[in-house]
Amino acid sequence: MDLQYDTEQTILRDSAEKFLAGRYDYRTFQKTADSAAGWSPEFWSEIAELGWLGLPFAEDDGGFGAGAVEIAILMEAFGKSLVLEPYLPTVVLGGGIVAKLGAPAQRQEILGPVVEGKSRLAFAVQDQAKPTEAKKTANGFTLSGAKKTVLGATMADTLLVSAQIGSGVGVFVVPVATRGVTVRGYRSVDGGRLADIELVDVALPESSLLGGNEQAGAAVEETVQRAIAALSADAVGAMSALVVQTVEYTKTRVQFGQPLAKFQVLQHRMVGMKVKEEEARASCLFATLSLDGSAERRERAVVGAKAKIGRASRAVAQEAIQLHGAIGTTDELSVGGYVKRLLAYEMMFGTTREHLRRYGAIISDPETASHGLLTVAAE
Repeated sequence: MDLQYDTEQTILRDSAEKFLAGRYDYRTFQKTADSAAGWSPEFWSEIAELGWLGLPFAEDDGGFGAGAVEIAILMEAFGKSLVLEPYLPTVVLGGGIVAKLGAPAQRQEILGPVVEGKSRLAFAVQDQAKPTEAKKTANGFTLSGAKKTVLGATMADTLLVSAQIGSGVGVFVVPVATRGVTVRGYRSVDGGRLADIELVDVALPESSLLGGNEQAGAAVEETVQRAIAALSADAVGAMSALVVQTVEYTKTRVQFGQPLAKFQVLQHRMVGMKVKEEEARASCLFATLSLDGSAERRERAVVGAKAKIGRASRAVAQEAIQLHGAIGTTDELSVGGYVKRLLAYEMMFGTTREHLRRYGAIISDPETASHGLLTVAAE
């Protein structure tokens, strides 16, 4: 397993960071977060022109055939710049499940506009009180249920909805404007957008079931795992930015006649922050490289990374706030934005504590640890 980027991956990292550094600063983040939509169509068009929206999809589907490492590189750059646009829900989650399950005609119809920047997706996978159900009808299906904390749903025009169908699980293509669909959006702690979705007797054609597959549970599980790995890369990017900004701040903040960075005890604390950042990056890369392995290896690596990075990110955020002083808790400095980004990461797809418990179960008795990440995320 190679834990180093190759030449093309290094070029992608450098070009992404350069583009975002000149295009998406903290003021852009604040403006986007405070806007009614919560995202910028202009920025979305720009990254579509760069080819980023088609990065992981097969060439036959209009993409570039890149892998999970390339997605992680891009997500880390997004984390460093606090990008709020719905890349994770559209490309990684929504696009990921379509690419995995969709028939050729479905992939062409759905992914083509995504790659061009003309469509956005959201994958509604976490149920509220009880599982969403799909019932067969003479003309197709009816869908009823409620989904919670759906990433990017307020920005999407197409939903991918997981539902029980018979004894299995299927994923359905549901246009947001479909009768019986209600999307209730709200702002998350980091300025992003989430939504709860209600589906009441939503009538869908036979062609709405992705790939006609009523046994899609494993594909849903893997797609969520890939999303967690990508989200972890975003968190690593936010941690990296916090470390850099904290070091720079202590060089300029004077106390007792000299910069804070001159005090050895503070130097040691900042070194500790950097060590945690690098541990988190290594854990994230290991999880990313494990995504194409067996189901057992993939789950163990992803759950371990989510737990590890959750604890490390909290430690780095706490140190950054303390070393910045009271101003670190305000919106005046970008440090507050990064801290909130990491707090949101801790809560998405299951908390750090839940993943620690899950990892312990996997390590102690892999045979009996039968429930997967969807169960963890729902707890």
